[in-house]
Amino acid sequence: MPKARQASDGESLHGLPQLEEWMDAYGSDVIHLAYSYVHNYHKAEDIAQDVFLRAWRNWGTFQGNSSVKTWLLSITANRAKDHLRSWSAKHEVADDGHALASVPVSDTASEVAARLERDALWQVVHQLPEKYREVVVLYYERELSGQEVAEVLGITEQAVRTRLHRGRQLLKRALSEEGMGFHDGYR
Repeated sequence: MPKARQASDGESLHGLPQLEEWMDAYGSDVIHLAYSYVHNYHKAEDIAQDVFLRAWRNWGTFQGNSSVKTWLLSITANRAKDHLRSWSAKHEVADDGHALASVPVSDTASEVAARLERDALWQVVHQLPEKYREVVVLYYERELSGQEVAEVLGITEQAVRTRLHRGRQLLKRALSEEGMGFHDGYR
């Protein structure tokens, strides 16, 4: 159970080790989720910084009804949606995702081919309508359970299952149009 902690303007750096632990454990998840909404790696990093700062400041309000990871991802989804509604988001250019998909030089040809196929799949995922994209990203890429996805998005587990099913159908259709196969053997 979290211990209560009050943030104030003159607060010392009490709790900084906790913040660093969260950033190490969940930083990649937060950035990737933010990126799935905003399609701009640098903006996703900015949102992640804001998420961790908000979480640290509001730690005392965390009730412990979910995991810290789920709580952080819920804050991330909300902050990313806030950004998308903002004036600045409507006047930015999305990047092409290369910042997230760098391939190490030491990969063999087959690993590179597999990585490129996965990257192509995720590019199609990122073109899905938001309500399907967010559940697909949280479930498959971030590996959250259906219950955790429901908690992050504030929807029912049934809604998660329905959106996953419809999202997979849209993916299958889009991939067949692109001439790519679809493997429905995911979790």
